[in-house]
Amino acid sequence: MATAPGARPLHTAGKPSIGILLRLMLPFGFGYYLSHVYRSVNAVIAPDLVRSIGLGAADLGLLTSAFMLAFALAQLPLGVLLDRYGARRVDVALLLLAVMGALLFAVSESVLVLAVGRALMGLGVAACMMAAFKSMTMVLPISWLMPAQGLLVAVGGVGAMTATAPAETLVRLFGWRSVFVLLATATVIAAVCVYLFVPDEEARVRRRTSWRREMAGLKRALLHPFFLAVGPAIGLVQGGFIAIQTLWAGPWLYYVVGLDSTTVSHYLLLIACGMVGGYVFNGFLGAVVIRWGVSPIVIAIVGSAIMLLSLALIILLGPLVPLPIWIVFGFFGTSVVVCFAMIGQQVPGRFVGRVSTAVNFMTFATAFVFQWGIGAMVQFWTPDTGGHYPDSAFKFAFTVTLSVQAAGLVILALSGVRMHQARRQHVSMDT
Repeated sequence: MATAPGARPLHTAGKPSIGILLRLMLPFGFGYYLSHVYRSVNAVIAPDLVRSIGLGAADLGLLTSAFMLAFALAQLPLGVLLDRYGARRVDVALLLLAVMGALLFAVSESVLVLAVGRALMGLGVAACMMAAFKSMTMVLPISWLMPAQGLLVAVGGVGAMTATAPAETLVRLFGWRSVFVLLATATVIAAVCVYLFVPDEEARVRRRTSWRREMAGLKRALLHPFFLAVGPAIGLVQGGFIAIQTLWAGPWLYYVVGLDSTTVSHYLLLIACGMVGGYVFNGFLGAVVIRWGVSPIVIAIVGSAIMLLSLALIILLGPLVPLPIWIVFGFFGTSVVVCFAMIGQQVPGRFVGRVSTAVNFMTFATAFVFQWGIGAMVQFWTPDTGGHYPDSAFKFAFTVTLSVQAAGLVILALSGVRMHQARRQHVSMDT
């Protein structure tokens, strides 16, 4: 697949201002950090929700996946909004919805209200990564882009770390409701920081484009060859990883491995540490392989294969699986993030936001299906008198998830081969 007309070239000369880089990285990074706390915290508070609200496994999966569903549904219109109004304004507006969702969740007494709160949180943080990626793609050269994006998502991984043992400690001290009030307060601060410090972009020009043309552009983005080649495959691979990492790793460790809640939170913390390391590693490795003339999609394919191998070992070994396998799962589960940096090279600049959010839509739509589906499959089994589901229930659900992810990896690998062949053909024609 050759570079698209109007797209940024793979190697862009020049260096951006360090000041501009920090004005993008710090405010967006804080917001993205909080988005991962929102996304992952239910894995720690799940036992508290079960006790205080009386949730079953399917209820817990559906409640938690309400975040993913709202997040996913926001992605397609979000791409249009980012391209039309700019990342700064869109991100601030949505973060205020996350504040409302956190406060609603904190006072909820029913499953329905909890689900609405989670949905508002998902909608509210829907732009945190894509707004940052959009701004970075338009400003940074490709040699800086992958490391910068890698560092940003590593900050998100720190948020996932915060949602483990530190969050469990706060919940134990103050209760889960107070934790969400604290999250709402931090989100207000993040919104103010983005509004004050992130540079306003070319939004004034984009606003003059008619909505009819914007929606036509969205259709073109959804039919773009790059999205069709990698979007669904990334969704299948990454959606399963997100579903397990943000929710079902906790119940697996609690029910299958037999760990207490404090030890579970420590395991989740170390998995999140693996994610942080993976984000940084993949970001810098992506910049290296580009200099070698290798497509970053190779990183996504190889890394995802290692992630699926570690998940297979987790399923096969059950309670005997060593902790390093879980850390490997977290580390290599981040590999597909390098595909986002390819969008600026493959897609015309005016469609970067829409194609980026379309790929993100596929990821979180499938994460929603996986999160709810795992809970639904587990609930086919009858729990014991203590409300614990048998190991076989979780192993079956995880095996189905692994199988679907493996199919996605095969599709991604085939797409990578086709892109490599198209690139070689393009180079041959140029020479």
